[in-house]
Amino acid sequence: MAHFVHAADIHLDRSLPALLDGRATHPFVLAPRLAFIRLIDYVIESDAAFLVLAGDVYDGAWKDVSTGLFFHQQVGRLRSRGVPVYLLHGNHDAESAMPKTLVPPDNVRLFSARSPQSFEFEPLHIHLHGQSFAQADTRENLASAYPRPVTGCVNIGVLHTALAGSPPHSPYAPCTLEQLKGHGYDYWALGHVHQYKMLATDPYIVFPGNLQGLHIKELGARGAVSVPIEDGHLGAPEFVAMDVLRFHLLDMVVPASVQTLAALVGEVRKAIESASDGADGRHLAMRVVLRLDTTVHPSLCRSKTMLRDEMEGLFAQFEDQVTLEGTEFHLRARPAASGTGEAQDAIASLDAYFAQAAGDPAFMGTLRDNLQAVLSKRKPSETSTESLLEQIANDELDTAINDAAEQLRTRLRTIE
Repeated sequence: MAHFVHAADIHLDRSLPALLDGRATHPFVLAPRLAFIRLIDYVIESDAAFLVLAGDVYDGAWKDVSTGLFFHQQVGRLRSRGVPVYLLHGNHDAESAMPKTLVPPDNVRLFSARSPQSFEFEPLHIHLHGQSFAQADTRENLASAYPRPVTGCVNIGVLHTALAGSPPHSPYAPCTLEQLKGHGYDYWALGHVHQYKMLATDPYIVFPGNLQGLHIKELGARGAVSVPIEDGHLGAPEFVAMDVLRFHLLDMVVPASVQTLAALVGEVRKAIESASDGADGRHLAMRVVLRLDTTVHPSLCRSKTMLRDEMEGLFAQFEDQVTLEGTEFHLRARPAASGTGEAQDAIASLDAYFAQAAGDPAFMGTLRDNLQAVLSKRKPSETSTESLLEQIANDELDTAINDAAEQLRTRLRTIE
């Protein structure tokens, strides 16, 4: 059965976030390019009739011509097989955002940015209609000027839009779902929203999502859609994962039974292995969020630096499968009041003191000097000494103070 492939929001050469320790690894550096190669591979291997790219192939102005050369090399693989590419520019690669470009290969049909333009894929009597962005900040309803459908043919609208709004995406080329439904096309190939969404089935109105997740807020599988064509009609689109690096959030409320670092590492290890097993062979970039109760886990709440070091040590064992994208440690006491009334008063005074101190640069400077002098006389093996010294040396005094304050609160709550 014939089919075409619809993708969008490639963002070639977007810089993905650095690893926690600043190292760069292959999947992080090349993920958008590798995902695009996987897309072209799929178009070839599945014998797709054509490829639709609905905006933001590029992330913006090229740092150098290698970005354009890479795109040309990949679509050139389709050219040699007679596969056309219908390309529309969105807000990131609008004419105004791209001071340097290359003449596209002759199998690329680029939609004009001046007015709507139509192309025909003659072998299957399919007409594609679209308009690229001239300006990155395009706020006009471009779809309202798209031509009426060609009678007796399959009609596809290609549009980069957030429809009536899709936070956090900016409302470029706004229109409504009802407007698109009523336009008479058989399929709307949308771009801009980075999450896969099938908004309607009569006609099909689809965001394929971005080809590759770009940061920790873009979790889960990313890819394109394959749309079957039979007897002049379109079938149900099918999502096809194309990503090579997948972002994952491990958010754990640490059980009360976990009281040692070894036990904590064991719990996180099990969660990592479970996530990796369900990642379809993709490398995972994982953020670890641990939620601990300072009254239940006092020994684990002594130092966030200690926890971070343990997480880095654990993830180093999974380097081929999983990368530590970042950590968050939320240390909170149980809501119920504990300790004596005097202890509660002391905690309130402590909180007020630290809040006032944080706004006094002179005091903070003196505190830094005094802490270094006192801590340097303690044995490194003493609780938190080494991590506190490291935080102070790295100009992370606020973090050190917050950790110390939480330890004091924990001790005050235990006063009988």
